[in-house]
Amino acid sequence: MNRTIAVRISFYSERWEKMISDGIKSYGFTPRFLHDKIELKDLEDCEILFGMFQPELLAQCRNLKWLQCSFAGVDTYCQPGVFFSDDVILTNASGAYGITIAEHMLCVLLMMMRRMPEYQALTAERGWKILGDIRSIYDSRITVVGMGDIGSNFGRRAKALGAHITGVRRTVRETPDWAEAVFPIERLAEAVKDADVVTLCLPGTESTRAVLNRDILSAMKPGAYVINVGRGTAVDQQALCDALVLGKLAGAAIDVAVPEPLPKDHFLWDAPNLLITPHVSGNMSLAKTCELVIQIFLRNLSHWQNHEPMEHLVDRKRGY
Repeated sequence: MNRTIAVRISFYSERWEKMISDGIKSYGFTPRFLHDKIELKDLEDCEILFGMFQPELLAQCRNLKWLQCSFAGVDTYCQPGVFFSDDVILTNASGAYGITIAEHMLCVLLMMMRRMPEYQALTAERGWKILGDIRSIYDSRITVVGMGDIGSNFGRRAKALGAHITGVRRTVRETPDWAEAVFPIERLAEAVKDADVVTLCLPGTESTRAVLNRDILSAMKPGAYVINVGRGTAVDQQALCDALVLGKLAGAAIDVAVPEPLPKDHFLWDAPNLLITPHVSGNMSLAKTCELVIQIFLRNLSHWQNHEPMEHLVDRKRGY
């Protein structure tokens, strides 16, 4: 076994490098920190990789046994031919991003409900008046589509603020303590019909493509809000834009889009009552996220060393 682990992450600092280096060395491995452009020679002798790597290089890594991604969404690595061997283990960092993305979701939801974009525009012109009615998370009905780490973190926080939560997932299991009901994805139209807010926390897979489409938007009651923090592919963007233009939706907030970056002339920029952020809800800006990603990797390294089941194992056929 090669004892060198190549590391390529987007959140380098002395603090994080020391945490990673000390952890790797404690298990008898040697870290190889990579920056900027990397080449095959930097990876080809390694059995373990941690971080983010170009798929075209991974296909040439004949010795690779395990890739620990530093992010949760791994659809890029689930395409056929990305790895030299189908036996390569792929794990992600699901579980590290729930805190920061749930807080982003609460932030944009409160901004929309309390009309913050309108007040920002008003005060930018040095205006001073009350714009009218606002809304509250308290006693609202929220449908959380995708009940993994992100959806669960948001659901718990929204319930704590007094919301009534309905969950939607691929397969119905037990109802968690933060939800009042759980629907299978096939019953999405039923799950959203009474919702004041519909949130999408879905991975980017073929089965989640355009989950929020014209039919589902039509099933929603007038004046609802939409939030998407999973993948842009989960939303029919033209249908979303039309619902905003026609006033069917009170507002929407998207942190993900197709394509990314969103072109300057894209129609979504002109959609009314739409909050757009450039895929920042789950990046590495929050120190706690960096810490959790590293902890997931080091726990898995311990499992690898001791031939134990790995955490956050990805089924590449499902895409998550």
